[in-house]
Parts: sequence; C-alpha cells; structure tokens
Amino acid sequence: MIKLLDCTLRDGGYVNDWSFGKNNISSIIESLNSSKIDFIELGFLKECNYNPDKTFFDSVAGLNQFILPDQKYTVMINCGEFNVKNFSLNENKNIKIRLAFKKHNQEQALKDIETLKTKGFDVFANPMSTNTYSKEELESLINKINYLNPFGLSIVDTLGNMYEKDVIEIFEFINQKLNPEISLGFHSHNSLQLSFSNAKALIKMGINRELVIDCCLFGMGRGAGNLCTELITKYLNDNYNAEYDIKPILKTISEIIKPIYEIYPWGYSTPYYIAALHGCHPNYASLLVSRGVSDNNISKILLKIPNDKKAVFDRAFLESIL
Repeated sequence: MIKLLDCTLRDGGYVNDWSFGKNNISSIIESLNSSKIDFIELGFLKECNYNPDKTFFDSVAGLNQFILPDQKYTVMINCGEFNVKNFSLNENKNIKIRLAFKKHNQEQALKDIETLKTKGFDVFANPMSTNTYSKEELESLINKINYLNPFGLSIVDTLGNMYEKDVIEIFEFINQKLNPEISLGFHSHNSLQLSFSNAKALIKMGINRELVIDCCLFGMGRGAGNLCTELITKYLNDNYNAEYDIKPILKTISEIIKPIYEIYPWGYSTPYYIAALHGCHPNYASLLVSRGVSDNNISKILLKIPNDKKAVFDRAFLESIL
C-alpha cells in the first residue's frame, strides 16, 4: 500500500532549469526503473517548443521515447499551462497525469480532471499549499474530488511548514472523507528539515488505502529541497520489507546529481526556514537571497506580506515593498 514517486526530473528541475541533458534523462529513468521505484515523474507538460535536453514536453506522445515496459510514470501539468482538450485518447495506462493547481483556479482544475478522465487518463489532483485550506474549504474540495473519483489526491506542503501533528491531522481528515479507492499522496518540502520524519509519520499510520510519497534523488529541489529518495527507500527496506535496490540510486546521485549540486546547490538554509516560519512561498526567500538581503532583514520584509499573498508567490508585490 506504500508507493514511492520519484519526481527528480520534474521538481528537481527547478534547480537547473530542467536542463538535465537527454542522455542524463535516460540514465536517471533507467536507474530509477532498476531501483524498482513505483512511479517515475518525467517532467512537465507545457505549451512549449520541445527541447530534448529538458524535461518539458509538448505532448504525451513525446514521453514515449523514455518509456520502459512495466514501469509506471507520471507527468505534471500546472493548471492553465496546457490545454487538456487537445489530448488524444490515452494509449498507455502506465502514464498518469498529475494536475497541480492553486486555490483560486480550483474550478478550472476540476474541469480539466474531468476532461482527462474522459480521455482515459488516471489523474492525480495536487492542490498546492493544501494546509492553507480551511476545514470547510478542504471538505468542499474532497466532495468534488469524490464526485470525479480520480486516481489520487495529494497533500502538497508547498510552504514546507508542516509539522508531524499537522500532517497527521490533515491526513486523518481527508482519509475519513475521501472515497476509499482514491490514493492519497504526500509531497513535502524540507524547509524545516522535516520531510523524512513527516513521511515516516504517515507510513506509521497504516492507512487502509494506497499511499504515494514523493521523493527526489539527493533531495533535489529548489530552496531547501525535498524528501531524499535514498533515505526513504532504505527506511522502507529496513522496516517494511520493501525491495528497492539502492545501488543504482547511489550511482546516479554520484555521477549525475552531485555534479549539478556543485553548480546549483540546494538544501536547508536559514532563509527558507524563515520563509516557512512566516508561512510564505519559498520563492520569496529565493528572490531576497539573490538580492543579498540578510537573514534578519528577510524576516522583517516577510512580515510585511499580507496573508492573502503569502502562499502564492507575487514577485511584483515583493518588488514593490523592497
């Protein structure tokens, strides 16, 4: 019932502008496949000019060059960045769509999920900053999700500010109200260095449905990064009789991911910690760091951001108060 979804090629791409190089993309996929990772996220579907060295795709058909038999894949769409009405009927049940959406474009996202289902796709709904929803807003969303009955619903800790008690509370709330056949997912950011412990807390709950946990090689991701694939695979091997092969993972980290890290480092830092404390999107911290703002002043500036602008990065507003 516990599955891992490696999203290095998608979420990790925020670090290097998704420029992994075609050979490295293939190598990462082959490595994760050899490691028996349950789902491999290939990147983003976007309205774009396809570049084989990047993990942006302009069609589902473009994914086929990387598809290996008997492996399950996902690809993500940010709501509004790809017209799902242009999809052809799904010919590969091993490819699932993850649709990420902000609270204000929820209704469009639900329409897109319905459209994708009619075209034969299994869909994962990913409401960003899920923990910013009130109980009433979350229950309303769950009711709409139950009506559409997609493959899964994810809890997305966009701000990286969830503690174990927060994760357990929101999962218990959703688990009680969500259709039993719908999978639950968890995507965390490591701003408070809690991704691993929060994932373990969910696993220990033993919920009676499929639990899909996002992870990245060496925690690759913007800002503080994400849950490390190499940590969670070993934990599941040692404690839950999983059979992930860690050797290909470590080889890929050494040969592909570490060289990227040396150029574009990520991981815990006080600016992202401060952003999480204030409930602000990590991009606020990123911009302030790029301007050379001190940690103390980052905190003072973030205090000026109103609640309705914290969870969704508003560059123009931040520029206006600098």
